[in-house]
Amino acid sequence: MASASGNQQVDRVFQVETEGIGIIAPAHRHGHPRELFFVWFAAVLTFTGVVIGQLLTALGLDVAQALGVALLCSLSFAILGWVAASGPRAGTVTLTISRAAFGVRGNAVPALLSWLSAVGWEAVTMVLTVFALLSLSQLAGGPSGGVAATAAALVVTIALTYIVPLFGHATVVAMQRVLAYALAVSGILVLVAVLPHVNWHYAPPPKDLAAKGVVPTVLLALSIGLASTVWGWTNFAADYSRYLPASTRPGPVVVYTLLGGGIASFVVMGLGILLGTFINPQAYAKDPVLAIAHAVPAWAVVPFLVVVILGDITANYLNSYSSGMSFLSLNIPLRRYQAVLVDATIATLVSLYALFVSPGFQNFMENFLSLNVIVIGPWTAVYLVQHWASRGRYDAPALVDRTPASRYWYAGGVHWGALAALFAGAFAAFWTVNSALWVSPLSPRWFAGADLSAYVGPLVGGLLYFAALRLGRRAAALAPALEEAPGQG
Repeated sequence: MASASGNQQVDRVFQVETEGIGIIAPAHRHGHPRELFFVWFAAVLTFTGVVIGQLLTALGLDVAQALGVALLCSLSFAILGWVAASGPRAGTVTLTISRAAFGVRGNAVPALLSWLSAVGWEAVTMVLTVFALLSLSQLAGGPSGGVAATAAALVVTIALTYIVPLFGHATVVAMQRVLAYALAVSGILVLVAVLPHVNWHYAPPPKDLAAKGVVPTVLLALSIGLASTVWGWTNFAADYSRYLPASTRPGPVVVYTLLGGGIASFVVMGLGILLGTFINPQAYAKDPVLAIAHAVPAWAVVPFLVVVILGDITANYLNSYSSGMSFLSLNIPLRRYQAVLVDATIATLVSLYALFVSPGFQNFMENFLSLNVIVIGPWTAVYLVQHWASRGRYDAPALVDRTPASRYWYAGGVHWGALAALFAGAFAAFWTVNSALWVSPLSPRWFAGADLSAYVGPLVGGLLYFAALRLGRRAAALAPALEEAPGQG
């Protein structure tokens, strides 16, 4: 999709953003990297992190081991910051910058997978928000279930989820800042309520370890944690940094992204770990929101539900906004706000199915979407290798030029080396998974039950793409009459 002309690029709070995946003109660049702290803090401070934190203890880890895993997950947000650093350089969204690696046509594959993943997470998060609203209703003496109450909660959820993304980037960033403060205050109150009940000596016996030994279990837990944190966000990262001035240094982008996402991740996962030391695991497995509401003091129930509801909403701001960007990166001829409406419709239909037709569908979707690390991990590695190889320089007009004149046309619009690296990485990740939905037969046989997909997929994908770039350059050196292969720095 072609960029809007300079005087059409509107990006102001509570005005509809006019730009989709076009290149942001220099005159319309604005902002400071510090705004990324609030974007990612609010997006990551969600109930999903609490669930993952409790899962770490359920896998058999003690408090110190689980907190160590949470810390590594938090530090991994530096990877997200590195991806975000490409936004100011290219001036467009992540899944359009991805064309530099995959080609202007070949990039349709990761763009489609990114869009499907984002819409799926939108639906799952909407269902969780509905459940939290019903719990809040029950606390206030209202209905906690039934068709009418559930439908009303869904309508409220739809409004809260999509109004802000419809306005666009500036409104999302502004609301994330406001809601980040509200989430921080509510989170601190919940943490204060939980601390007196924590069993700091919690240490399950070795027989309760999910894998065969502490190290394989830590690797399993870390893989699950990475899938729900950094690998769940990298395909969105540059969407919120692309309006920054092109002169913005990468360092502050990485640091503010790391601090925002990393601190939020450690807080919510840490809260889940602490809850896991004393909360009833059976009740938690049945209904985690209700189980925690019953476990904390009465005065902390409302702050806890605020964290659940606001956290899900702020996460879905990014899911729905960036999902629309992935959709447009497929070269769909729609305006940005129209893409958000398409996403809203699909996610609502999936939510209706999960709420009224198949209650077990939500768990299936969560497990299915957790496997997106199989694709997102290798894609991220390819993306970052390209960013490194090109020294962060992009031919911005060529990213939105889908003709053979584009620098990123490669062979018929496809860089087959990048696609091969992506699929090889995904294949390697698939055969090292140990998840609720799919357990590779290699995991118990070779890896003592560990899940290595979060590491193996990106490693294989990144190394293969690096090799493809080296081979391309070598071929160009052997044929000096030919132009150097485009997009390789």
